[in-house]
Amino acid sequence: MKTTHITRAIQQANEEASKAFNQTDYQGAVECYNKALQLCSSLPEDMKINRVKFEAIVHSGLSAVFGRQGKHMESFAAANKALVFFEQIGELDDVETGKYLMAQANQGTALAALGCFTAALEALQKAKDVFKHKCLDPTKNVQWLKMVDSNIVVINGQIKKRQE
Repeated sequence: MKTTHITRAIQQANEEASKAFNQTDYQGAVECYNKALQLCSSLPEDMKINRVKFEAIVHSGLSAVFGRQGKHMESFAAANKALVFFEQIGELDDVETGKYLMAQANQGTALAALGCFTAALEALQKAKDVFKHKCLDPTKNVQWLKMVDSNIVVINGQIKKRQE
């Protein structure tokens, strides 16, 4: 397969993964994300594709899918991979920032589900701090902010229960 065909196939697999996720076909999304990663790894090293950016975005998507499936350890691992790749990128554009925030929140959610409440709070607070630092519009991100804030409230409740 020619490299231009591979890059098109990578993009198509990534788009199909997003579509499957939005249709709650989580297993289909996992398969498509894994196909995209496999195709990406088959490209020659000199190929003009930002692998770090691509893998960050794909692993961020995988963390969301695994979280929806209740596979919290896999969600945590995928979120961690995404965050490591995002740190290699440096300054993030708007799309990358959104995916970074998703990975950071997914990491916190997974940690909470695994009973690591203090680390979960740290991850979710870091997501909120990046959101504020990037000066993102709260009115355009109401749902995301509500989700993060409600997770923080629940986690604080769990911590309080453990302390009693």
